[in-house]
Amino acid sequence: MGKDDFKIVNPPWVYGPSEVKEWIDASYPSKKDKKKKEKESEMFWNPHVSVDVKGDKKILSHPLLRFFLKPFGLERVEEGFDCVDVAQRFLRGFAKAGFKNVFEVKVDGEVVYSHPEKRYDVKQTIGFLEGFLGKNYVEVELRVVFDEGCEATISIRKIHARKNHAIKVFFDGRIEKERVSRFLNYVKEHLDVEVEIW
Repeated sequence: MGKDDFKIVNPPWVYGPSEVKEWIDASYPSKKDKKKKEKESEMFWNPHVSVDVKGDKKILSHPLLRFFLKPFGLERVEEGFDCVDVAQRFLRGFAKAGFKNVFEVKVDGEVVYSHPEKRYDVKQTIGFLEGFLGKNYVEVELRVVFDEGCEATISIRKIHARKNHAIKVFFDGRIEKERVSRFLNYVKEHLDVEVEIW
């Protein structure tokens, strides 16, 4: 160290082979390093997706309560969709994105399907949910797993506070942006929705 606290750099012939290799790799990265860096940048870590279905919302709050709750977005609204139908469409989107295993399905808080041991059961689960169509269910929750350990939890609520989203998707783990895009593209094609990723 010198008088002004700067480091004196040694000439290139003083460095050993490992330092020279590090310097060359830093200056001129190989194609393998570039591809690895690109793949890492194309990943999401624990993304959250909020989905609002466009359409009629029926206000459920009492008119007097609505006066106090509306400025805060806490008034209760009922969406005009069938929760089970939306769950089926989301499962089809997950199948398009490469998710293969449905851990469990809850309808109105009651577990109706729980088979974590089955490996490829997304399409069978969609068929299983046919029996719940047309009934006025308020809430459906799904847990879907991808091969590499990424788990998605989907919460679909027909009745919620206006400021909250009707559908929330939480990915737990690392997932490729391409898979999330495939899933969201399918959902946007088959439902009239607004999507927000964070």
